[in-house]
Amino acid sequence: MRQYLVKSNCSFRFRATPKNFFVEELQNKEFLERGDYLVLKIQKQGLSTWELVEFFKNELLIDEIGYAGLKDKNATTIQYISIPKRYYKKIKRFKHPKIKILQTYLHNRPLRMGELAGNRFVVHLQNFSDMRVQEFRQTFELISNRGMPNYFGYQRFGKVGLQQAKAYLDGEIVVRSKRMQKFLLFILQSDLFNRWLQRRVSISKNGFELLQGDVYRTKEDRYIRPKKIPQKAYEKREIAVTGLLPGKHVIRSFGKAREIEKLFDEPLPLKGDRRDAIVYPVINDLTMKHKELILDFALPKGSYATILLENLAGKEMNHKGFV
Repeated sequence: MRQYLVKSNCSFRFRATPKNFFVEELQNKEFLERGDYLVLKIQKQGLSTWELVEFFKNELLIDEIGYAGLKDKNATTIQYISIPKRYYKKIKRFKHPKIKILQTYLHNRPLRMGELAGNRFVVHLQNFSDMRVQEFRQTFELISNRGMPNYFGYQRFGKVGLQQAKAYLDGEIVVRSKRMQKFLLFILQSDLFNRWLQRRVSISKNGFELLQGDVYRTKEDRYIRPKKIPQKAYEKREIAVTGLLPGKHVIRSFGKAREIEKLFDEPLPLKGDRRDAIVYPVINDLTMKHKELILDFALPKGSYATILLENLAGKEMNHKGFV
């Protein structure tokens, strides 16, 4: 079972549906209102980002589509995609029952993966009573202050994705699609990160314990490996401790931190990267309505709303609900 930095056992029920789960991308820049690309602000329901992209490619014959992030299928989501400006007339005539184009902008280049500040979430939690709202708020604030382990959520792996990924790597199954091959390798990479993070949380007593040799991300998105543990800078959130996403051409830790990291460092045929180990959710609003708790909050890009719900409930979640 996963471990978390805050002990909690808030009891509630959550099911990801377009009615109960809302996600909105938070942009990290303003669009220029000039250039050869259209950026579309899109609301979709019951469609994954990949399904959205495939629809635009197959039905509208648009060959160049950019996006900043992958959004959940079982949700109502607002996200941005980019297409060449020459397809403007097709977009003007566009209609789809699950897709709405809310706004269009001109920009000088296509969107790239990761070009966003974070995501805003609104989730509806069932089986809640008014008497427990204050307790829930206090727990959320504690998680917000101490931070939450930045695990990849169950959506990353699908129902049988990890088994398929291991079978592919071991040569037990043949996968011809290049995109699917890469996706399966990303699943393995994410699983290794999760296992590393679980180990690090398990040895942490009061907040996330830093080790000599850890790799940190600065606010300028540079990676540093200080010889001494920068506890004060970490507590001020001037830097973020990171975990390894195994692969090629990526900075690795040293010393005590490397002793644990190397246990989860496999030679995957991917470009390696690093991921923040701890993130800090921000609560926007918390409202009770008809025995539902409506929770409005924000997370950095790449972080999962369901992982915050795991932290609040104190137990792991899969596609069926809490384990």
